[in-house]
Amino acid sequence: MTLAALDAVSLSSAPGWLSFSAAIAWSLAKLRGGDTSPPAAKDWKWWALIALALLAFRWPLLWVPHQNNPDESQLIAGAITLRHDPVFWRSVDGGTAGPAVFYPLLPSAWAHGTAAYATARLIALATVFFTLVFAAKTVALFSGAALARIAVLPAVGFHAFTTNPDFTHYSTELTPALLIAIAGYLAVLQARTPRRRLVWIIALLLGSVPWAKPQAVPLAAVLWLCVVVSEFRASRRSSFAPLLIGGLIPTLACFGLAAISGQTEHLIVPFFLHNFAYVQKPAFSWGQAIGMQWQNALLDGYLACWIAATAVTLLLALGFGSRTQPPLKRTTWLAALLLVVGVYCALGPRRPSAHHLQLLTLPFIWATGAALAVASVRATGLATDRTRWIASGAFLLAALAPQIGWRMFGPDPFAPFNHSGLSQERRELTKLVREFSAPDEPVGIWGWRCSLYVEAGRSQATRQAQTEAQIHPSPLQSYFLQRYFEDIQATNPPVFVDSVGPGNFAFVSANEAHEVFPPLREWVRTHYTHVASLDGTRFYLRNDRLPPSAAKSP
Repeated sequence: MTLAALDAVSLSSAPGWLSFSAAIAWSLAKLRGGDTSPPAAKDWKWWALIALALLAFRWPLLWVPHQNNPDESQLIAGAITLRHDPVFWRSVDGGTAGPAVFYPLLPSAWAHGTAAYATARLIALATVFFTLVFAAKTVALFSGAALARIAVLPAVGFHAFTTNPDFTHYSTELTPALLIAIAGYLAVLQARTPRRRLVWIIALLLGSVPWAKPQAVPLAAVLWLCVVVSEFRASRRSSFAPLLIGGLIPTLACFGLAAISGQTEHLIVPFFLHNFAYVQKPAFSWGQAIGMQWQNALLDGYLACWIAATAVTLLLALGFGSRTQPPLKRTTWLAALLLVVGVYCALGPRRPSAHHLQLLTLPFIWATGAALAVASVRATGLATDRTRWIASGAFLLAALAPQIGWRMFGPDPFAPFNHSGLSQERRELTKLVREFSAPDEPVGIWGWRCSLYVEAGRSQATRQAQTEAQIHPSPLQSYFLQRYFEDIQATNPPVFVDSVGPGNFAFVSANEAHEVFPPLREWVRTHYTHVASLDGTRFYLRNDRLPPSAAKSP
């Protein structure tokens, strides 16, 4: 038996297996009689089983002592910095992510090292859980509670079983997915039982998506347009103003805060101009991006099983769509459209990071719910216990059973990474930072070593946690270099670290070190002393913090 199999049946996994098995049995039992009404108050018990399963399987991964992804440390570093100065763009520039992604991470800012990572991963798991909840609640409104549970189970399996670090950390795709999930549920609710306040909430949620992750904007925009069309067809013209004004309120709030704090330029240039230039220069072609993302889905198998089975189910449903009633047929085609847009969002940057695939969770569940509803209906337009059992059983056998088998008996390609610890040199570097800086003092870093902020529990001396925009040539490089230099002069951090060199992430060449920027080179040479070289980094200490034995010669 493999190590993965031993882990799967170990005592630590037992609560996960028991609760997930109970949730599956409950779901299949509720297929009898249809259970076509929306989830009742008792449904919280089913979701409690799902929450326990997710937590039990993920629990060991919460405590991996190092970053799962460089973005994970960058986001936590931003939260630590916002704890000391809560004004976004004055203290933190999120790059391709906006303030709506960073502020939910503030609880992790009061911890550091493993505790900070664990807190952030727990927040990520909670975000995933509530995305699943609202996705299933949406499906229940048009397919019934029984099929909604079936539709969400393979997604639960993927999120529970995966050990891929790209899917277990707090990624920038999770918050916009939750915002869209809530908005989608309210949109279907609004179509059934119209209320003016629902329109306002939908608009506010979708209008917040650009300020979480611009990459998810196409999905939010299409959903917003669907709501507009639905309100138009229902002759509720009074909804148009709330949809427009409510959608603009988050943007007006962000620009207002930036104007009041004098940061308008630092909002517009990096968040709009730089991100626009970023997507205009993709690293790969569409074909390459699709192939590489499919390889990412295949790495541990769980996501690939779910995607493949859902795609086949949806294609079959569309093929038999002419035999269904018009409302269900429209729902199925709308779900297919949203799935296509979701795929576009995941692939759009054509920089195939695996965590971009998190944007597929929501549209895949929506599409699955619609497809199962179609597959459960006979030509007469009526669903029976038999058709529901056949459709649901076939889907779970294709989408969930392989995941369970792989978790129990398949190898875990990420075990070496998840079981590795921090090197001695890395611990010594963190110790130096803590020794020569106070908890409320920032640290200056050149390169991409955001993990040092987290492991040492220190805030950023510059708005950007890493210096990709300063190192890579672009029309805006001079802007980012100048801003970096102004920030580091203003904060005057007691510690400066150059993390460019062999073994580092992204930047390893001496031609990318801080010395290539003359003003920064002179500033560091004048105000700092090189004290140590550890773990591929050069550690500099501000001259007034030097111990007597290391003081500079006059």
